[in-house]
Amino acid sequence: MLDSLSSSVWDRIGSRTHAMSKQQFALLVSFWTAVGIGGSAVGAYASRDWQFGLGLLLIPFVMSIVGTMIALRSNEPIISLLGYALVAIPFGFMLGPVVAMYTVASVLKVFAVTTMITIVFGVVGAVIPDSLEGWGSALFGCLLILIIGGFAVPIAGLFGLPITTALSVLDWCGVIVFTGLVIFDWNRAMRVERTHDNAIDCALAIYLDWVNLFIRLLSIMGTRTSSSDD
Repeated sequence: MLDSLSSSVWDRIGSRTHAMSKQQFALLVSFWTAVGIGGSAVGAYASRDWQFGLGLLLIPFVMSIVGTMIALRSNEPIISLLGYALVAIPFGFMLGPVVAMYTVASVLKVFAVTTMITIVFGVVGAVIPDSLEGWGSALFGCLLILIIGGFAVPIAGLFGLPITTALSVLDWCGVIVFTGLVIFDWNRAMRVERTHDNAIDCALAIYLDWVNLFIRLLSIMGTRTSSSDD
């Protein structure tokens, strides 16, 4: 899945006077991150009984790419918010049938754990005084490996190879990578020009980190319903 925003957003360290303090900006980023998560939760609830074929999966995936591009290219909060909605709501629709495979109690537990990890490591990233731009290449490389592995391991399973352990390793690696991205993205968020539009763009990046963490942790910690085990 999409993980973070391009450098064009993070390079918006403008010469204009900041209109808000770092604390206000961090609260605004946190607010819009929570809004995105809430929008996805609503979408997931609405689609919990849906059956997705490959064609239907492509629609929200393409919409999320378009939404990210809209948010990246815009300097207007309303337009960026529209792009953000085109990412968060379709992702929620895609998550619905997946979440429905797990018990409500385990989904809520994973939701809480994911949120706690995002908060704790987000604070770590935000308060680190030095720039962590040097992490970028390593995190991007790890992300590419995760994506390749996400395709390669299931294909290997089609040929009868045991993949359960490999999938578990990929999930744990994903947790590490996306936790690193939470730190990285919050660290960068504290260095952009503090505008409302940039707050929305930064929130989109952190929302994507949260979603990817949630998916990985659900696979590791989630308890499947009896019907999905049959």
